[in-house]
Amino acid sequence: MKLEGSKLLSRSEIQALISKGLNYVYFPGKLEAIYKQQYQNEAALEFRYRAPIIFMLYAFLSYGIYQIIPTHEKAYQWFSLYAWVGIIVLAAWLLSLFKKLNRFFDFYTCIGSTAAVAISFIIITVMGNNNDALFHAAMMYAVIIIYGFVGMRFYTALIAGWTGGLIAIAVTKLLNYPIDWTFLNRTYTFSSFLGMALAYAIDRQHRENYLQNCIIELNQLEMSKQSEQLELLSQLDSLTGLANRRHLSEVMDQQWRIALRYQMPVSILMVDIDFFKEYNDHLGHLAGDLCLQKIAHELKNLTSRSNDLAARYGGEEFLLLFPMLNEGQIELLAKKLMQRILHLALPHPASPISPAVTVSIGAATIIPQGSDPDAISAFIQRADKALYHAKSNGRNQYCISKKEAA
Repeated sequence: MKLEGSKLLSRSEIQALISKGLNYVYFPGKLEAIYKQQYQNEAALEFRYRAPIIFMLYAFLSYGIYQIIPTHEKAYQWFSLYAWVGIIVLAAWLLSLFKKLNRFFDFYTCIGSTAAVAISFIIITVMGNNNDALFHAAMMYAVIIIYGFVGMRFYTALIAGWTGGLIAIAVTKLLNYPIDWTFLNRTYTFSSFLGMALAYAIDRQHRENYLQNCIIELNQLEMSKQSEQLELLSQLDSLTGLANRRHLSEVMDQQWRIALRYQMPVSILMVDIDFFKEYNDHLGHLAGDLCLQKIAHELKNLTSRSNDLAARYGGEEFLLLFPMLNEGQIELLAKKLMQRILHLALPHPASPISPAVTVSIGAATIIPQGSDPDAISAFIQRADKALYHAKSNGRNQYCISKKEAA
C-alpha cells in the first residue's frame, strides 16, 4: 500500500515517532486524521482487487462444506445462513468501487466483518455440529480474513472481530443453543489472537512506511528549496541583491520578444554613481559597499512591478528595465530616482559637484522591430551613450537618448 508522506511533521518529530516504535499504532494530533484519510483511499482501492479473491476462497470453502452435509434439509439450513457472508463480501466490494465512499471504508468493512464473524459463529451452534471441523474452519477463515486481508486498521479490525463474537454469543444464548467453549476457544479465540497479531504487524508496518515517506517528502522539499535558493543566488549580485548581468540578459531577451510580438515599448535606465572612485578612496571600500547597497535598495523600490528589473551592470553602474513604459513615463521615473538618491543624503566629501552622493542617468525607449540579438546590444548602447552625455554635461542629471540633457 503506497501512501504519500505528510509535511506536517519536522524531521526530528518523525525520528521521535520512529524511535518509539509505534507501539500503540496511532499517530498524535492531526497526523492521524491525515493518515486515516490516505489509508482509507488506498485500502478501498486495494479492496477492489482483494474482494474477488476473498469471494473465491469463500465459494471454495462453501463448496467443501456443502459436500459433507448429510441431508438436504440441513444443507439448505446451512446455505440460508452462510450465504449471507458471501452477500456481505459482494456488498463491501460494490461499495469500494465508488470513490466518494472511500471515507466510509472503515465503517462499512467493520460492520460487514462484524456480521460475517457473528454469522460464522452462530452457524456452528445453530447447526448442532459443534465438532464439525469445517464449520469451525469457516469461522476461522472469516476471522483471519478480517484481520489480515480486508485492509482495516488494527483497532477497527479488533472491534469487528471481537464484537462479532460477542454478538454471536448473545444470539446463541438468546436462542438457547449450547456452546462448546473448549472447541471454540481452540478455534475462534485462537484465530482471533492470531489475526490480531497479524493486523497489528501490518498496521505498524504501514505506519512505519508512511513515516519513511514523510522523510522522503521532507528530503524532496528541502532539495527543492535548496535548488530554488541556488537558482536565485545564480541570478543575484551578492553585494547588492539586485539581478546580475546573466539574469539581466535572460529577462531582457524575454521582454524584448514579448514587446516585439505585441509592439509594446521597452524602456531602460542606465544609472551611474557620480565620482564613486573618489568616494571609495576617501571613505574606504566598506563605506563604498554600504553606499552601493543603499543605492540598490532605492533602485529595487523603483522597479516595483512584476516585470520590472533592477540589475547591477558592473562596478557602480546599474541598469533598470521597464517593459511597456514609453519615453514620457521613463523620464518621470528618472526624475523620481534622482530625487530619491538626493533624499538619501549620503555624505560625499570628495565630490566636486555636491556634498551628497548623486547619480547620472541615461534613458532609452524603443518598440522592437526585429529579434536580432545585436538590436538589444544597440539599444543598451543608446542608454549608455545618453549616460555619457549626462556625465559630460556635469553629472547629477539625466539624459534621454536622442534628446538634450534635462
